[in-house]
Amino acid sequence: MLNALGSSPTPQGQQAAAASTQTKATTTSSKQAAVVLPALKGPYKVGTERFHWVDKSRPETFTADSKDHRELMIQVWYPTNASSASHKLEPYATNPTSMAKAYEGYMKIPAAQFLPLLSSTTHSLIKAPIAESKQKHPVLILSHGFGMLNDTYRFIAEPLASEGYIVVSVQHTYNSLITTFPNGKIANFNGTNADSTSYLDRLITKVWVKDIQFVLDHLDQLSEKQSYPIWKQADLNRVGMLGHSFGGATAAQVMLQDSRVKAGINMDGGFFGRVIPETGIPGPFMLMNASYDGLKNLESIDPKQSAEAQGLDEKKITEMLKHVIARYKQAVRFSYSVSFRHADHGTFSDTPLITPSPESNDASRLQTVYRTHSSINAYALDFFDHFLKGKPSKLLDGKNKLEDVKVDVGEHVKTKISAAK
Repeated sequence: MLNALGSSPTPQGQQAAAASTQTKATTTSSKQAAVVLPALKGPYKVGTERFHWVDKSRPETFTADSKDHRELMIQVWYPTNASSASHKLEPYATNPTSMAKAYEGYMKIPAAQFLPLLSSTTHSLIKAPIAESKQKHPVLILSHGFGMLNDTYRFIAEPLASEGYIVVSVQHTYNSLITTFPNGKIANFNGTNADSTSYLDRLITKVWVKDIQFVLDHLDQLSEKQSYPIWKQADLNRVGMLGHSFGGATAAQVMLQDSRVKAGINMDGGFFGRVIPETGIPGPFMLMNASYDGLKNLESIDPKQSAEAQGLDEKKITEMLKHVIARYKQAVRFSYSVSFRHADHGTFSDTPLITPSPESNDASRLQTVYRTHSSINAYALDFFDHFLKGKPSKLLDGKNKLEDVKVDVGEHVKTKISAAK
């Protein structure tokens, strides 16, 4: 299904096919060392904290109990001047073994292959004090991909926080792999009707967008109370959003409906929800694409092959692709479009850091992932620095592009740039 939700074939299907022949690799990969995450480049260290927020104005539509309200788990990364001498570094997963099993059930890849990543230590300092500044820190809302987790985007969340951003990552309950609440209650993934275009249109507008708007409302309330140090430093007049896959589609939809979000990035996602109007997505928007041509990747997906691989209806996949391609063509006219030669759909998350096979040249593969992640981070930072902090752009015009990256500027973006001059 992710093949249709994103713009390129994902590695999951290939890895799943290979997994059936890797019975010996399962034992071997579990003994490999933890993944070492690249050093941060920003002027700050990174603090992190998790929150449990309840939207009492919305009933939970994924449960039968009318008394249930929408509950969200939030993880925040933010700049700090603290160090590991005073605050503990957060592990990637508190229970790597059980989380690896959850991934195995969802992605059909042996659990042991996830352990190097899940057993690693992050750069995030648990509950470290936020770095105080006369000019408050801009806020970035992060929305995960369908079936993913809100903390599997550390490759981009931690670097952005180290550059002075407060990154608020939202976990969309029942559409993430698994959500565990502080009281021990667990909400498992619900992928019902994920092959229905009309259902996904409703899901994104009636659930995911409202999740983000609730978070924005709650941040407004917390900022006014100023009872918690993180929110005292949050500049809610400078809010951006980024999302992966279905979360990227959510970023576009939020900007169509809520003017509080000033700039957005869709990381290799399709477009669902309301039709993008002829005037385009309000505010600056960037499409990040796997490979060198996001549209070509979408158009090259074989509906029959995709349906057979995912056990879905070919007609529904065909309808979905037609729907996504039409909206993609409209969106790209009003957006910066940045394509990464060595990226696939999963590269816009931490999942490529798992070990696919001990027989492969994993050191070389990881270096390619690290370089691509570094390029993705560079363009995200340049985009948000330009539109939220007012800094001159170094990369958006495409003249100073990084290696293996292609930048296209939409026709309507060029018009705005010319008018500004």
